[in-house]
Amino acid sequence: MSESEIELKLRLDPADLDRFRRESLIHRAKSGRAVSKNLLAVYFDTTDLDLKSRKMAFRIRQEGAERIQTVKGSAGGAGLQRRLEFNAPTSGQEPDLALISNEALRAELAALTENRPLVPVFSTDIRRTAWMLDLEGGAVELALDVGKIESEGRSVAVCEAELELKGGTPQALLAFAAELAERYTCHVGEESKAARGYALFLKSGPTSRKSKKVDLIAGDSAWVSLGRIVEEGTSQVLGNDAAILDGTDIEGVHQGRVAIRRIRAALSAFQSILPETMRKPLNKELRRQQVALGPARDWDVFLDETLQPLNARDDAPKALSGFIDRAKAARAFSYQRAHKALRSPRYGRLQLALVRFPYLPEPAEAKGLTTGMVAQRLLDERLQAVLQAAGADPTDLPEPALHALRIDIKKFRYALEFFESLYTPDEVKPWRSASKKLQECLGGLNDAVVHAGLVDAMDAPDRPVRKSVRNFIAAHNQAKVESGLAELAGKWRSFRDLTPFWR
Repeated sequence: MSESEIELKLRLDPADLDRFRRESLIHRAKSGRAVSKNLLAVYFDTTDLDLKSRKMAFRIRQEGAERIQTVKGSAGGAGLQRRLEFNAPTSGQEPDLALISNEALRAELAALTENRPLVPVFSTDIRRTAWMLDLEGGAVELALDVGKIESEGRSVAVCEAELELKGGTPQALLAFAAELAERYTCHVGEESKAARGYALFLKSGPTSRKSKKVDLIAGDSAWVSLGRIVEEGTSQVLGNDAAILDGTDIEGVHQGRVAIRRIRAALSAFQSILPETMRKPLNKELRRQQVALGPARDWDVFLDETLQPLNARDDAPKALSGFIDRAKAARAFSYQRAHKALRSPRYGRLQLALVRFPYLPEPAEAKGLTTGMVAQRLLDERLQAVLQAAGADPTDLPEPALHALRIDIKKFRYALEFFESLYTPDEVKPWRSASKKLQECLGGLNDAVVHAGLVDAMDAPDRPVRKSVRNFIAAHNQAKVESGLAELAGKWRSFRDLTPFWR
């Protein structure tokens, strides 16, 4: 049997399990009694992990007296995942491709395996308690999963609620999830059990996730396109949470902040079709999260791009090593604050607000407006803001004005990337290249200012920064500013002299 699966995972605090099982929201909406069962599953793949590379999952699960073979396709969506699932009863413990009802999928798997056996990679041992809920606008199965995922002697705990849409609209599922988030500390889980199992098998930590191109259609409503942009941004936000919490890939914090900025830029760009009552609360929470991640990113850049390279120089003062140790301690503290923000109930509610956004009804302000109609106006507005901020010669601007110009360049670049699918690559490429180079140049100038501020922040009365260290870093920053300003003139001309292709 095949079906399209739409589900949302919410990670829960184990301390809340007893209260969750007694939750009045659940018991008021349930139809029938809760059903509890043990689910023992083994996931299979080729020795080269070909299924993983296709973002597919193949499992055989014991469900009481039944044994079910399941093949899942790759997931789409942000938080609210949509994927095809093919289930079939089986009497065996080994994969049987003949049981797959979908002919195309069966042929694809046969070609992937090329008569090679599918072997066990990891297993799951889950105690599931499930309720069927009759909600306004839809029917939802709520499954509370508690247990573990195991691979080669290693394990990771599972404590999560899965809400699967059985009928009706996704809005019904999401509205119920939002009610739960008001009562519990819960966060949207982007990683499937399969993804976590593969990570155990490979002994790999989480990695950062960059933004992906959004394919927009000129004739689609502007509201639909905004939803797609926010959905991709939400996927990037959620996709970097694990890397931030793990801390081994410093790009996690960077890409997490980029994702937040992109969503905020989209909300700002489309504000003419977005009521203030929708935009302002969401933007406020996004900004709060962006600020919470900011210090960790500042210390990452300062340590990795300035202090460590400087310490490798022959003329580095001896006291710089001690200063670096203090900087590492400051970075660790900043990461603790970032982790606290990511684990907060408030952030869980923000995650759900982002996941829900594409499913909100179209506001009156957006009626009749297509993506093509708004793209030209928005690109013109963003370009005009850059030109005004730059003035006659951006190299003459004071530091605060250069910072403002950098922000305007970012907003223009994001708008360009949002709408690039409406135009040809040859039209977009020169603008993307010029705006990126200009943004990087201005970013280097801004880093020098931020890093000087971090040195000042470390200068405590009882533990001052050594003069040799301060002067060494200041000389580096000054050289960086002079080099950046020298490059700025040419990079600005390259950007300014381009002809807008969207007019």
